[in-house]
Amino acid sequence: MFMEPDMSREELLSLQEKKFKRTMELAFKTPLYSRKFKEAGLSSADITSINDLEKLPFSSKQDIVKDYRAAIADYKDLSVFHTTSGTSGTPTVVGYTNNDVEVQTSNEARNLLTAGFKKGDTIIQTSSYGLFFAGLCFHEALRGIGAVVVPAGKQATSRQQADMIHFYRPTGIIGIPQFILKWATLYEEMFGEDPRESSLSRGYALGEPVPEGKRKRIEDIWDIDLRIGYGLTEVGSGGECEEKYGVHWPEDLSLMEVIDPETDERVAAGERGEMVYTTISRTGTLAIRFCSRDSSYIVGGNCSCGRITRRVMPPEFRLDGLVKIKGTLTSPFAIDSAIFSYEGVRDYLVVVTEDSSGLDRIDVFIDSDLLTSSQVESLSDRFGGKVWFKPSSVKVVEKDSIPVIGRKGKKIIDLRVEADYGDELKSFLEKYGESAD
Repeated sequence: MFMEPDMSREELLSLQEKKFKRTMELAFKTPLYSRKFKEAGLSSADITSINDLEKLPFSSKQDIVKDYRAAIADYKDLSVFHTTSGTSGTPTVVGYTNNDVEVQTSNEARNLLTAGFKKGDTIIQTSSYGLFFAGLCFHEALRGIGAVVVPAGKQATSRQQADMIHFYRPTGIIGIPQFILKWATLYEEMFGEDPRESSLSRGYALGEPVPEGKRKRIEDIWDIDLRIGYGLTEVGSGGECEEKYGVHWPEDLSLMEVIDPETDERVAAGERGEMVYTTISRTGTLAIRFCSRDSSYIVGGNCSCGRITRRVMPPEFRLDGLVKIKGTLTSPFAIDSAIFSYEGVRDYLVVVTEDSSGLDRIDVFIDSDLLTSSQVESLSDRFGGKVWFKPSSVKVVEKDSIPVIGRKGKKIIDLRVEADYGDELKSFLEKYGESAD
């Protein structure tokens, strides 16, 4: 039930064709897509196979946010509403029928099995429960594969999460990578035990890009095998196999394309572009040529694990998540990668402001016991060559002093755009910022 489709690639393509046709019948009946198709001059007679997919107009988060009911195909059979995490702005409301809940729960169970989780595992599940779908979905998926779930969700403090790892002795953990890294430091501090000697043997990271330097740091500090998951509430998700090179996308549940965001044309195989998805197994909120804003590419060739589904690389950044600093666009992933290329980094925060002359000022705060003054200087140089700007300052701060901003812990705070991120950040900057020099 939870494994990949047991079929050939040709049989998978045939299944996609059948599901696509059924989805298009539903889409033409929804207010959102019927309007879009009419505006594009399309009737149901124009869309007879997957080969006609490119004829269809694109949809976006904004379309669903504007009227979340308009994208729902089978309103009378709705079971639950959930929302996206709101990473890129206003959360999107997604309606799930019982079919959709079962489909996505099965999808996540497949991803977890792909990532090495198994029956008999005890798993600390730290993704939030509630309106955001991931917590409940992972919970039921873990139960479905026969694992024991510790429904930690989001705790009030990181110390509570570290305590749960020590108390329940889990074999695995699901969570946001920067927090999994932070809990290792607290685990050692609180219990006087090397995290490598803990019960953990595997992890599943989601919610943010994971540069290889950060993955290695997490794997080394906990002595675990860390796999990466990637997905969208509106569409579905995939998980990494043992090759750790792209997530296997559930192509029996949704179609994927890669387009050039400037021209809206498909790019050549293996080229980077914007990921576009079309659901073919959902009956609640439909996503038809849904522009994810995620920049990535489809991995070419067959995977050594033997799975028939193609892989997509977990996106390094979202096209609407790029930050312009000193006249140059850069991504949080590039900054994350540059900082975690240094051993001993526990946490960091980048704060962008304007100085008195109106020029961009970039202050980088690092939580580390190991960085020397020469390495701090080297870090500044690394920024200059890696992400094309040189920080105004790089400071090593006290352990665990960096505040957690937002549900996922934002690492780049742009005070040019939003001046107030709360009292905790204000207190931190009063202690360590430019005015404290």
